[in-house]
Amino acid sequence: MDKPEKPIVRIENWSVVGSVVYQGYQKLEPGQRLTGDVMGHTNLRNGSIYTSAILSVDLGNRLVETHNSLCQLGQVDEDYARWLWEQEKAEQEKARAA
Repeated sequence: MDKPEKPIVRIENWSVVGSVVYQGYQKLEPGQRLTGDVMGHTNLRNGSIYTSAILSVDLGNRLVETHNSLCQLGQVDEDYARWLWEQEKAEQEKARAA
């Protein structure tokens, strides 16, 4: 029997966290969770959401696959974007110092 296709949902003002309990930001990678404003989910009303764990990331197409759905990334959360920039800057400084 064919597995049904996962629904595609749009997430705006998104960020990445490790879990619903731990609110610190994480890098966009498998095992983490997206949070943000979901739009177009077949089983959920539009609003805030924490996704199931991330399985894969396709940055070229701005798609993230979770256990339950495919997420089309919209606008990133401003605080998360700032956090990512600070992480990247710290990594660059560490590489220069090595």
